[in-house]
Amino acid sequence: MDQPPAEDTVSPPSADDTADPPGPDAHPSSPADDLVPSPADDAAGPPPPDPDEPSLPPVPPSAAVAPPPPRRRRRVVVGAALLAVLLTVTGGAVGAWAALTLRPAPLPAPVPAPAPAGLVTAVDAVTPAVLRIQAGSPDTGTAGTALVVTPTGDVVTNEHLVHGESTATLIHADGRTSTARVVASDEEADLAWLRIDGAQGLPAVRLAGPAAVRPGEDVVAIGNALNLDGPPSITRGIVSAVGRSTSTLTDVIQTDAAISSGSSGGALVDRSGTVVGITTEALVGDPFVSVEDIAFAIPADRVVAVLRGMGLVLPQAEAEG
Repeated sequence: MDQPPAEDTVSPPSADDTADPPGPDAHPSSPADDLVPSPADDAAGPPPPDPDEPSLPPVPPSAAVAPPPPRRRRRVVVGAALLAVLLTVTGGAVGAWAALTLRPAPLPAPVPAPAPAGLVTAVDAVTPAVLRIQAGSPDTGTAGTALVVTPTGDVVTNEHLVHGESTATLIHADGRTSTARVVASDEEADLAWLRIDGAQGLPAVRLAGPAAVRPGEDVVAIGNALNLDGPPSITRGIVSAVGRSTSTLTDVIQTDAAISSGSSGGALVDRSGTVVGITTEALVGDPFVSVEDIAFAIPADRVVAVLRGMGLVLPQAEAEG
């Protein structure tokens, strides 16, 4: 038998259901809002333990407040920084030590090269035969150098030192003076022959033969530079050239050995002690031309030839001829 359908039973609305709907300013609740305790809950304190649940052991205070273990990365960073500092300090110390140890020793102060022993010996051999010469009046006369060429008092010098004079005063290395007469002179060759009458045993120079020197050879010039008192002045140089010509001379020796006023008539000597030339002039500059270390000497073989033409034949010239 069919039963009539049961009618749906509708429950009357509750008070919550009849509440006003939320306004436009209301915020929808989230699940997190249900977990925020209210002030009343904070005042009430924690809920009492359930007697049916097992109790847990209390947590030690130290364990509750212990900081987390330090990170290993920080230790690595700090250790690397310390290692870098140590390496920097150590490297600096090692570098300083290496710089001080491996630094080259300072070079000694330059010392002028000594003259070769041959030149020193040559100077000792020739100097006694080098004389100072003074011609004319003390105030307006000339002063220079002369060379003894024979033990009996024959002397040679530059003609321009005794030009127009018949006698001259010669001063020896030991300070003795002698009066010499002008026997002959050659203005073009710039040579003059003087004689100390009655002289015996004088030290004499030896004059070189033809082609006695070559460019680059060591020489010394011995002369009465600036007419200074005492022994003659010595300057050292080389033969710069041979066969030079100047405005007044031809076929002369060029040297860089210093020649000053008063050195005219002096000796240009090689290392064997032989006179290879008679110093005669030096070039000087002017505001427009720079000149340094250019001097000239008459070759010794020409001196020998000029003296022979004047009537003086030297003993060494006879032996060579």
